Amino acid sequence: MAVEFRYAKRDEYPAISRFLNDHWAKDHIYVRNESLFNWAFHRPSQWPEEGLSWAVAEDKSELVGILGGIPFSFNQFGKRAQGVWIANYVIRQDYRKGSTALQLLSMFRRPSFQAVIAFGINPATATIYRVLRGEVLPQIPRHFMVLPEAVGRMQNLLQIAHPDWSAERIEGLSEAFRLPSLPPAPVEVEEGIPGDWDRKDWPEIAAATVGASRDSDYLNWRYRQHPCFSYRIVTVRDGSRTGLLVWRLETIRRATPEGRVDVDRIGRLVEFLPASPANAEALFAAFVGELKAADAFGADFYGYHGQTQGMLKAMEFNETSVHMDSEGIPSRFQPLDGKGGGIMSALFVQDAVSPGRSFEGGCPWYWTKSDSDQDRPN
Repeated sequence: MAVEFRYAKRDEYPAISRFLNDHWAKDHIYVRNESLFNWAFHRPSQWPEEGLSWAVAEDKSELVGILGGIPFSFNQFGKRAQGVWIANYVIRQDYRKGSTALQLLSMFRRPSFQAVIAFGINPATATIYRVLRGEVLPQIPRHFMVLPEAVGRMQNLLQIAHPDWSAERIEGLSEAFRLPSLPPAPVEVEEGIPGDWDRKDWPEIAAATVGASRDSDYLNWRYRQHPCFSYRIVTVRDGSRTGLLVWRLETIRRATPEGRVDVDRIGRLVEFLPASPANAEALFAAFVGELKAADAFGADFYGYHGQTQGMLKAMEFNETSVHMDSEGIPSRFQPLDGKGGGIMSALFVQDAVSPGRSFEGGCPWYWTKSDSDQDRPN
């Protein structure tokens, strides 16, 4: 079998979609939603316009393997390079012996890509990435909070997700993440990406962090142009700088024989970029105010970054790891699933600062659940 490897052409979505459906997951979101697929894998500013950022393996013009790559601008302390998030790594069963999988991955593990990140790997495949000399990271930390008056709503959610749990267990987990009080509202809150973000704010953040470049081009693509979700971009001024956060409201639905039924609403914080500790408090207060106005019972946030984690903990938006039952806090809400859904990752980097095993303290990697394709419909 002479397998050939290349990047996909712009008109090959139907073939890739069929392969995903047949060999990865039936009715996967990329099979159901071509606009989401194109948003992720046809990004002319990061990839040649005539092609898709997919590597394909074929034998006599028949697909036998595919690997998606979402290109991004990789920042390391203000220096930019090309990065790629890999996703949907699928090899047909009869081609899994031999070098097909390794050669397909090598399509993105080239000198032109300084960072190749697999965000959201299956724990069972972690060994493969270690064998390939990739760095396998611990699960991305998750922060969770319940608004002061909404503990009963959290208890209701846990009762649905874990009908076998005792009332005491449910109450203990709900209370562990209750905010003690509502923060005072900030004086002035604005919306949208500031016009001077690339000149005043992003350079300061870039010089101190490692990860995807959060310039206005990225923020517009990731949030304003997302074909499925409606994100809110909230800003609070801090002298000559501006702090920015991004969140979306999600309706929690459970599966029933008659179809999905609405249960409650939660906020998903996906970006938190304050200009200072005081600005972080103002941003957080604005976020909590918007949660209340949207009738959400609470919120979560997934992120690697030492300073961000410290600021969130100071405001009692705590990591779920503080409670022994934290794996029971649902992370999938459409439909509601009682599993915690921890997210592991692996990465290959060239001459870049390693995240290491701890993301507390001075860890410079800034990385949230919105990176790659993790924050998308099921």
